[in-house]
Amino acid sequence: MKIRYFFLLLVLPLAMVAQERTAVGVLEQAVNNIEADAAVQMTFDYIVYDDMGIEQYADKGSLKLDGDSYAVLLSPMRLWCDGETQWSYIAANNEVYITEADSDEAQIYNPVFLMNLYKDGYNSAMEVKNGSNVVTLTAASDEPSFEKVVITLDAKTLRPVALRVYVSGQGYTDIAISGYKPKCSFDERVYRCPLEDFPGAEVVDMR
Repeated sequence: MKIRYFFLLLVLPLAMVAQERTAVGVLEQAVNNIEADAAVQMTFDYIVYDDMGIEQYADKGSLKLDGDSYAVLLSPMRLWCDGETQWSYIAANNEVYITEADSDEAQIYNPVFLMNLYKDGYNSAMEVKNGSNVVTLTAASDEPSFEKVVITLDAKTLRPVALRVYVSGQGYTDIAISGYKPKCSFDERVYRCPLEDFPGAEVVDMR
């Protein structure tokens, strides 16, 4: 019995390392595919839950993505990033916030950012479910904005199918990707906030 227990102690860590390597390899290939498809436009449905798992809000959105540049269109909020500067328009407050491009919270709808979290102190694991690769990234510390991210990828194309993002102390968001259009051609201006479209908005520069 002791020999069997000792054997398990040896095998389990090796299995976990192998699983993590597999998960990272899948994420790397998925990111490479999206970058090769750039510019990409995705459409999605999303539901926001509180920390008790109670639905708070549901809507549709869209994402334009090309490298470090992206534009997210939601009903209550719009986000733009040109790789250096990020703009967030909050419709309810009629305010535009300007921050540096590396704000974690605003990238909750950016699958490439989420898939790269394994590089920033997240443990990774993967399982295959119903023809999909499901990768779970779990924060190794209490500091990150996201506690955990569950990424579902089509097993054949490795394109993102769904995302679940747990925000520390705030619940989680489910994102179901309904459309994926590769090789798009967008003017660079789509990644910058058109301030002239919001003449009455208060601009808050937080850089």
